[in-house]
Amino acid sequence: MSWTEKVSNWLAKKLVTEGSPYTRGQISHGIEIFLLMLLNFVLLLLVSYLLNCFAEALVISVVYTLHRNFTGGVHFKSQAACFYIGNAMMIGAAFLVKHLSSTADLSSYLAICSIFLLAYLLNARYAPARHTYVEYDEQIIRKNRLIVTRFLIFGCVFANLLVYLSYSNWAYAYTTAVLLQSILLHPVAFRLVESVENTFFQRG
Repeated sequence: MSWTEKVSNWLAKKLVTEGSPYTRGQISHGIEIFLLMLLNFVLLLLVSYLLNCFAEALVISVVYTLHRNFTGGVHFKSQAACFYIGNAMMIGAAFLVKHLSSTADLSSYLAICSIFLLAYLLNARYAPARHTYVEYDEQIIRKNRLIVTRFLIFGCVFANLLVYLSYSNWAYAYTTAVLLQSILLHPVAFRLVESVENTFFQRG
């Protein structure tokens, strides 16, 4: 049992009272998710600050999490894999965005529009991920796809506006977050994650 499980179980035992509509296991699971998200967020921002890409990492993490709440996507079963690879992906993306050219030219607008178009096609085809919901309800699917489509339209316009206003790095960070979220919906991403987890995180 990991330390997050131990802490969440201890807190759940203290919080659950007789007559509570939630079981100790449900409360414990929710607390553990919160602890892991908090730990991930703190590490992400700390390392990105040391690498001088704090703003880019903050934009990527917020936009990525916002979109992913409605689309789901591939997940590691291993907490260690999720922690190390997830943070490495976010920090790496932020570091690369930090060092992209901030010149606002036609290619910048075209690249952003092309990426958002690709994101729309991937989300329209694969979102929300089937495992995201206990019940795969068609009404929920249509509602979430509509929400994500609106997010993408807003994001495309907003990112291009940021380029126009000379905030190109923020625009690229926003666009990168959307691209990452969309790619992690594709079946190839699920197979790749399963292969990585089986190879590096389930030995012994």
